[in-house]
Amino acid sequence: MQKKVLVVTSCTGEKVHQPTNELQLNDFKDVSMLKKREEELASYKTTAGEMYTGKQHVALMEGVKKYRDHGGDIDVAILSAGYGMLRENDVIVPYEVTFNSMSGVEIKSWSKYISISQKLEKWIKDYDLIFFLLGDKYLQAIEWPLKTTEGQKLFFFAGDASKHKVLIAPNHYVIAARELEAKIFRSGLIELKGFLFNKLLSYGIENNNMWESIAEYPERIREYLLSFYKLGQQISMFEDEELESKLLSFYTIAVPYEKLARNYGSEFMFYIPENDDRVDPRYDFIEDYSDPQRDRLVDDVYAHELHHQPQYDGILISKVNVDKATKKKTSMIHEMGIREFLRLPDNYSIMGDCGAFSYIGKELPPYKTEEVLNYYRDLEFNYGVSVDHLIVGSFAKDEAERIRRYEITLNNAEDFITKYKQNKGEFRRKFTPIGVAQGWDPISFRNAVSDLVKMGYEYVALGGLAREKSYTIVEILKAIAPVIPNNNFRMHLFGVVRDNMEVMKTFHKLGATSFDSASPLRRAWLGSEHNYYGKNQHFSAIRIPEAKENTGRVKKLISEQGGAFSEYKALEMKALDSLRAFDRGDMDLDTTLEAILAYDERLGEKRERHADFYREVLKEKPWKQCGCNICTEIGIDVMIFRGNNRNRRRGFHNTHVFYEQVTNLKKEIKSELLVPNSY
Repeated sequence: MQKKVLVVTSCTGEKVHQPTNELQLNDFKDVSMLKKREEELASYKTTAGEMYTGKQHVALMEGVKKYRDHGGDIDVAILSAGYGMLRENDVIVPYEVTFNSMSGVEIKSWSKYISISQKLEKWIKDYDLIFFLLGDKYLQAIEWPLKTTEGQKLFFFAGDASKHKVLIAPNHYVIAARELEAKIFRSGLIELKGFLFNKLLSYGIENNNMWESIAEYPERIREYLLSFYKLGQQISMFEDEELESKLLSFYTIAVPYEKLARNYGSEFMFYIPENDDRVDPRYDFIEDYSDPQRDRLVDDVYAHELHHQPQYDGILISKVNVDKATKKKTSMIHEMGIREFLRLPDNYSIMGDCGAFSYIGKELPPYKTEEVLNYYRDLEFNYGVSVDHLIVGSFAKDEAERIRRYEITLNNAEDFITKYKQNKGEFRRKFTPIGVAQGWDPISFRNAVSDLVKMGYEYVALGGLAREKSYTIVEILKAIAPVIPNNNFRMHLFGVVRDNMEVMKTFHKLGATSFDSASPLRRAWLGSEHNYYGKNQHFSAIRIPEAKENTGRVKKLISEQGGAFSEYKALEMKALDSLRAFDRGDMDLDTTLEAILAYDERLGEKRERHADFYREVLKEKPWKQCGCNICTEIGIDVMIFRGNNRNRRRGFHNTHVFYEQVTNLKKEIKSELLVPNSY
């Protein structure tokens, strides 16, 4: 069946008409004003396809016209910083608005206001192949990844700065469009993306099955572009094979069947790090009151207690967090054992490591092998990790230092497993050893894992990847996969999770069998847009900080700007009361939002930006669609950004949603493996 193709390009500053009174950003912020201003510019109206005269747009449209003249079918969409998403035949008037002059925050706020991602997701549903010819700032205007259906593929002509922004799903593919390509193909850098797509369309004129071939083998897009230029007078420029290998580099995190790791389909486990994430189970949300006499270590509860069952496969706790905890906590752990202290059911695993980030700046790790072995044994961990030394940041750039840390980590791992085996089964009866691999590139990680396998490890962990991009992690895992010895081999990723389950599945395809991260929990109070995990999207929490007369923001504002504490308290209480009335169905959305924003404005918050986020939350009411006991029991309070007992509960909810997705992924993988040749 013929593939449907859409190309998404950007608006340009150059336009066929550029009157002195063209539209400005403020004109787009008011619907009635926009209509009035468009009437003033009516004589300049033209279609979006014809309006833009920038070099990229001209090169693209020349190729599109020629392709259509030869019977080809392709649609064009334009990402406008003023109008939002435009179809080629939409009629518009001249304007002067560009994302290139906006900050990242401004881009996100404005693109949300004009519903760029929402419209684009609706449009791409009808297409098999979608090509993006967007610069870095315009890519930022889209919330990645977009929702796609099975079989859809997204291609990006992009420079190095944009590559990692879009390589976040297995159906995303990047074709390099950099200075190198501009130089070799004798194109200006500004027009390069349109120029390359123009040439791809020219190839398609001569090869009717091009789109079907690209859909099945995406990497062929590079082959087609190169073959076009190998024709005629251009062939001499490819006499340098090394140059040709670098040209139009093709990137993806997709994993073909033949590259699957030997252990794909084995266990897939999510661990949550222990960082004193507890809440008061008897907290009074109306009065905002906790009993100050309660024992927080004993009376406050972890997520697995509040949810009545763990929303993870196990808990990771670092030795440094035990050693540097309060005297009471450390004493309780050593007296009770780690499982009893955590109050974790017996069928859930506990993994221990040393907490390498805590001593990253030291010349040597502060722990010795014997100390750590005894610690894992005595506290009855299920898994114990060898002593490692991180190779990240400046330490990875210093060649001598990275090799020194690499050798320290491997030497410690060898010492760890040697003494583990020598102990006549005393350690073996208690816990399973995990050897750590540190590295700075795919080859160093592969060599480290290979050495750990030779030492006798059946479980390894990769450290230092918590802040790496998905593509970088995939490249490292691709290098490691061939040295995985058997289907029982296990590999842990420290600090690595992704919301996109297809990416998590990709990590598993390449050998990762467990991972840990507090990211879903921490997102509850970090940032302003993704604090609450919904079933299909993330939402902002509604900020209503507690007004206190003797401490906090309100006290500071009064000292700096004057005013009475009673004014702040009245606004705070009205916002809270309005939210609860809205939750009961006793107040409409606009009145509720007005009360929230009145307090927001008094506190000096970004009222205009928050208004969009809060309206979306109140409109969708995601807490009413969630069946977890937290949302069921406290209702709209889970959405309020306010203190530990709400914020951490929201984090516990997020962990529940994330673990539900992981559980569904496990079922999906198991189901696929039951079907012969499913890959």
